[in-house]
Amino acid sequence: AVVSTQSTGAILFVKLLGARELIALDTNGKSDPFIQLQVVPHHLFPDCELKQSTVKKGTLEPIYNEMFEFIIPQDQICNGVLVLTVFDYDFISANDFEGEAMVRLTDLPRNSEQHVKWTMALHRPKQDSIYKILAGRINDRVATKFVEIRRKAMEAEDFMLEQSERGSSASGRIPSDS
Repeated sequence: AVVSTQSTGAILFVKLLGARELIALDTNGKSDPFIQLQVVPHHLFPDCELKQSTVKKGTLEPIYNEMFEFIIPQDQICNGVLVLTVFDYDFISANDFEGEAMVRLTDLPRNSEQHVKWTMALHRPKQDSIYKILAGRINDRVATKFVEIRRKAMEAEDFMLEQSERGSSASGRIPSDS
């Protein structure tokens, strides 16, 4: 992501590359992830509409390669946060929340010809209501297997988050090697 300032305002360019190690939220052990991008707080950025990636079917490692632009009031850059929220698309029921990542606009490079690739840790709720319901179905083999996979994934995520927090900068960003 790069913030480009111009005389009329600023433009935030975001190239969404992909996601890794998402949690399987569908019974087939996969997810159908999509990502919503927004600049908040809304009262300071009323013209920054919510943007959304395409849905990637049946994967825990989606590749998007999609570009997004937000017009931002130049005098409000210091107050803005880019929020990326990952959902699992569900055709019949409500989409499942997978997690979210945030970065302050002031942490992004300005007027850069060179784009910077960031890896952002996804923050997830520990146990949602669906998880609790499925965990209570002890005689349902599919539900039990799902809960076991989800529990292991949450434990692995906790470990990875602890490791990244030990090695990350004060702003919470994790620069990528590539």
